[in-house]
Amino acid sequence: MKESTDIRNLAWLSRISLDEEEAEELKRRTMKARKLIDVLLEARLEGVEPLYHPIDKEGLLRADEPSKSLDSEAALLNAAKTEKGFIVAPRTVEE
Repeated sequence: MKESTDIRNLAWLSRISLDEEEAEELKRRTMKARKLIDVLLEARLEGVEPLYHPIDKEGLLRADEPSKSLDSEAALLNAAKTEKGFIVAPRTVEE
């Protein structure tokens, strides 16, 4: 059986070992994928424009403009430890 030989060769090239059950499962999945590809290849696409993005609308996002933020004191209120206006965190890199 050619498909079985192809699966065995593919497994050998991939450096994986397959028992008979795994080889049959892989053969089944491969044949299913090949059938799906055949269906896709039969689709008539003459006159169909390429789809670059599923949504044709442009500019759906808001403008990137600066917004009001917290002042330094408010930003440091919930910090566990601060020093000279900065948050102090445990050292993560050794010198």
